[in-house]
Amino acid sequence: MKSNKFYINIFLRIICIVLTCMLFVYLIYRDDYIFTTGFIVFLIIAQTFSLIKYVNRTNRELAEFLIHLQQGDTSVVFSKDNIEKTFKGLRDSFERINTDVKQVIKEKEQKEHYLNYVIDNVKTGLIAFNESGSIEFVNNQAKVFLNKKNYSLLNINNLDDELIDIFTNTKASESKIIKKSINNDLYYLSFSSSEFKIGSRRFKLFTIHDVKQEIEANEIESWQKLTRVLTHEMMNSITPITSLAHAIKRYLKNNDKLKSQIEISNELISDIVENADIIENRGKGLLEFIDNYRTITKLPKPKFETLEISKILKNSVQLFDDDIINKDIKIKLSVIPENQTLFADKGMIEQVIINLIKNSIDALNSTANPEIELNSFIDENKKIKIQVIDNGSGITPEEIEDIFVPFYTTKENLPDGKAGGSGIGLSLSRQIMHLHGGNISVKSAPGQETVFSLHFNMPGI
Repeated sequence: MKSNKFYINIFLRIICIVLTCMLFVYLIYRDDYIFTTGFIVFLIIAQTFSLIKYVNRTNRELAEFLIHLQQGDTSVVFSKDNIEKTFKGLRDSFERINTDVKQVIKEKEQKEHYLNYVIDNVKTGLIAFNESGSIEFVNNQAKVFLNKKNYSLLNINNLDDELIDIFTNTKASESKIIKKSINNDLYYLSFSSSEFKIGSRRFKLFTIHDVKQEIEANEIESWQKLTRVLTHEMMNSITPITSLAHAIKRYLKNNDKLKSQIEISNELISDIVENADIIENRGKGLLEFIDNYRTITKLPKPKFETLEISKILKNSVQLFDDDIINKDIKIKLSVIPENQTLFADKGMIEQVIINLIKNSIDALNSTANPEIELNSFIDENKKIKIQVIDNGSGITPEEIEDIFVPFYTTKENLPDGKAGGSGIGLSLSRQIMHLHGGNISVKSAPGQETVFSLHFNMPGI
């Protein structure tokens, strides 16, 4: 019976309204009951209002509950006095939902607290800001790198000009490295940019790393490799010069005394001259070596202009027409799109491509069905990439580590008897690519395929 209380209440209220209405109809035709008729009208209105209020009470409870949830307030509870027994199941369901939401909010707060703790204690700086420069988020490490540890950062425009330029002009997926002194400590800071969108709002996120140790380690490794190569080259020249000088001295001396003119035969003079010629040639080789060193340490600034990539590749290939015909090399050239252009220094980029084509031709000396493929396309990062691919002898994993070191060469004993390379071509190519804001990479499967890739950090046009 209790479970039907709600329906009984509704039924009785409706009966009362109907009876009151019938009484009103009866009295409306009696002139002597005017005041009573007015009271009956008021009673009908009151009963109707009471019925509506009674029916809507559960709806109001539900509406209030949902509003509290929307506002994140889980303190609302459904007491037994608030909801009729008929809706006991609904009340219990609401209470369960409320309990579950409380648990979800609690877990969310715990995860948020944990995430904020992790972000604030990582050694990577993180800073996010909107299109107007207002900072949405910055962690403690970023404040250290920006030399604002004890300050409240609200806008990137409050930083120094160098940092404003980086945050403003660094495009998505780009990276920049700067040297910065912070509290008398020198940092090499690497800034990497990405973009994301929340609703209609766009944001930039920068990660900041101190790469000082990595740079110093790379510098030490580079100097060690360069020193090893320089020592090798110098010893190759100095050792024979020393030996030949000692031989000449032996020709002209006898028991620490100079020989007389009579003791010096024409044959001996011929040997001395021959040794002197060798010493002269090795001296010239050293001078050429020093001149090459100057070349790679004093590259001019690029003179940028808009270039047609297809024309650059075709012109570079034409320089080797004789070698291509004599060695029956198949050339494949692909530029997608065909009208692709590049903003670069014409002479420098041609020098890089010519050097790569020459290396490929040299690597094809003992290859059956030799092929060279030149491709230019837009990569997955929407940047221009030029590749020079051959199916020649390839480069071993050990050699790949050193091929960009100045004066290192793998061409000391070419099969066709030609002189080996100077060892500066690839090093020069890497420097040229760095001057263009790009880089050069290589992957090789010896005897199968070698791919040199030029990565330009600029969008394809």
